[in-house]
Amino acid sequence: MSLTRRRFIRQTAAAALVGVPAVLRSRSAIGKEGETSPVRKVHLGDRQPFAEVKELLESDYAELNVSVVEVDGETALRADHGGMKVFWVYQGRGDVLLPKGYRTQEGGADPLPGAYEPEKIDATFAETLDLLQRGIGSLTAEAAVRVEAILRRRQGEVFTGDFAAELWSLEHLPRPWSKDNQVEAALVSLFDIYQKVGYATKQSAGYEPIMAGDQLIACGDEAVQVRGRFRCLAMEKTDRTESHISTARRLQYLVDTAGGCSFDFDPYRRLPLTWYMDHPGQQGDGVNFVNAHVVNIPQELSSTHFHPHRSQVGGLPQTEMYLVLDPKPHGLDDKGRKASIILYPDLRDLTRYEQHALEPGDLVYIPPGVGHRGLDVFVNVLTVPGFKPHNEVYIDQEILDRTGGKSPYNENGLARKNYDRLEDLLQ
Repeated sequence: MSLTRRRFIRQTAAAALVGVPAVLRSRSAIGKEGETSPVRKVHLGDRQPFAEVKELLESDYAELNVSVVEVDGETALRADHGGMKVFWVYQGRGDVLLPKGYRTQEGGADPLPGAYEPEKIDATFAETLDLLQRGIGSLTAEAAVRVEAILRRRQGEVFTGDFAAELWSLEHLPRPWSKDNQVEAALVSLFDIYQKVGYATKQSAGYEPIMAGDQLIACGDEAVQVRGRFRCLAMEKTDRTESHISTARRLQYLVDTAGGCSFDFDPYRRLPLTWYMDHPGQQGDGVNFVNAHVVNIPQELSSTHFHPHRSQVGGLPQTEMYLVLDPKPHGLDDKGRKASIILYPDLRDLTRYEQHALEPGDLVYIPPGVGHRGLDVFVNVLTVPGFKPHNEVYIDQEILDRTGGKSPYNENGLARKNYDRLEDLLQ
């Protein structure tokens, strides 16, 4: 029996004595000043510290295998245990060989290469989009923003890309979204449709570029041919043999959902792997076991928040990781700002916090129940099992009230408080 498996069994048995699942119990390490902290900040080039993060994740999440993969030359990426393995490039460049007939839901930003032919919209989906277009005036203002983002993906007979993120955002809004029952029903029907539309098919095989921030997936006995020099963080769900998304998600072919900034900062937010749900209000984790959002986070817009041990939608608790990227290859200017993260390891004592400088190749492990706020950092935010709906608790107002402003908070986040009593969320 492996050390990780023995450790998991010991924790489960100990937790059972007090009636709390092991995955919900926090772990601590000694901090710089002798205080305990459940947070880990490591550089992926440092094997021993990374091995500790690997053990924490693999013991908390069954059937998850975590690794660092280095490519130097030409090779094949594979799942080590026949599962679904996701690779996130964090350093370097290369190419991936995508065969003739390969289908992808990328698109909506830069056009896909000329070898791709977009699939035409079928009659049923076209009717749904037409109804939504005619019914825009019946929507609430917030719902209209999400629906218009979906409709912008349509160009004549073609619909481009994956709109799971727009549906995730729509699902968070109060219902009804429309005062017209037909339009409301059409919106609900999108949750059945979105995984089947927006594809383009490759007409000839060939290599295509990949770079830091891009994502690749190998499933079952599949071999994904790559070449170049790059490094990846990888996670494999060993009991999954099929993927619910396509092999490659390149940032340049994904819609940027960041919007603009009224201050000196380059906005960026693209979602290689986001939360999938079959219907509004879905409980449990469904097909999700990890998500990835690549974001350039300005301190002005970053609210301090945490993910509770117990989610409103059930399933496993949410662990978050910052995989820090270099903004320059993506044409982003850091404006001389220094990347860092602020962490609140004990939410019962908000006078205690940590702040860590960040650089490309760093990985920050943030377990459930830890407050965090990224500052001026370009990062691939990874979450296990994913960005669960209704699972962010915003605490800037709490920090101000409890510390008198002595601990760092974001004044722009004070109005985002979304709970009554903090202690009720810490059980």
